[in-house]
Amino acid sequence: MHHVLSIKNFILIIITLFALASCGGKKGELRITGNFKGLNNAELIIYSRDGVFQGIDTLHVREGEFDWSCPYSKEGGTITMVYPTYSTLTLFCNSGDVIKISGDAQQLSATKVSGNESNEAYTTLRQQLEQATPLEVDSLKKAFYASHPESPVTQHLQLQDLATQNHSSLKNGEYLPDFKLVTRQGDTITAESLRGRHTLFAFWANWRGGTNAMNIRIRKLLRQTKDSLACISYNMDVNSMIVEHIEKSDSITWHSYADYKVFQSELASRLGIREVPYYILTDTACKIIAAGGDWDKDIKQSIENNILQTSESTK
Repeated sequence: MHHVLSIKNFILIIITLFALASCGGKKGELRITGNFKGLNNAELIIYSRDGVFQGIDTLHVREGEFDWSCPYSKEGGTITMVYPTYSTLTLFCNSGDVIKISGDAQQLSATKVSGNESNEAYTTLRQQLEQATPLEVDSLKKAFYASHPESPVTQHLQLQDLATQNHSSLKNGEYLPDFKLVTRQGDTITAESLRGRHTLFAFWANWRGGTNAMNIRIRKLLRQTKDSLACISYNMDVNSMIVEHIEKSDSITWHSYADYKVFQSELASRLGIREVPYYILTDTACKIIAAGGDWDKDIKQSIENNILQTSESTK
């Protein structure tokens, strides 16, 4: 009898171990599963700025559900997920994690993320911040930083705060760094080659919206300025088909560049670009004279003062 009970106990232990193993992931792998009510068929863009995986990928949502995995053997890392509404969600990752996402397409800010302590803590904090006033937001963040000083969530938010205070690594009056871009037309552009003309860099992505209006504005501006302004369309999408479609439909005939790495793109990263659309205007010596994401507020006046008025006076 004792022998039979031992065998039964052994079987129960094995079953329990299998059950526990099924709840977690495999070391050397990261898995993300999810369910979104009201999001039947969609593609969610994902990318990592700190090497969880290389390049850009998509979460294919079918009937509200998705299941994605990749090799990952490190501890710590983040993935940014871009919703169809262009808002984003940060996921905190470790090797062996099974990150579970649950949300409603009508209330994406309330999306719940579980799978490790960081994601669960961040979910709670996000929900608190969503309901807080501007003054309460600062207090909630400071309280979280104090109680979670070593958390990757704290590190992420502090870097985010720093980025908000200092959006671009370059300031007005500074020169563009040396760079080399091979455009989609096959031309090679460097900082040196731009000397002699004002240059407008327009960083954009189809997933952010407003592309058509931006290109109409640039096309009109290039007609007004003739040869006194060069423009570089710097795309931040994830595949060539999107860029080709936009260029054809919007009649983009000026310099166009795309490497399909979103914010990991080398020059965009060096310039501190963290949102689109974003514009950088340089003078004839490649010195930055205006930069920002709001055309009317950040760029328009500099265009009028430095280029349009000059063009009018030389007629």
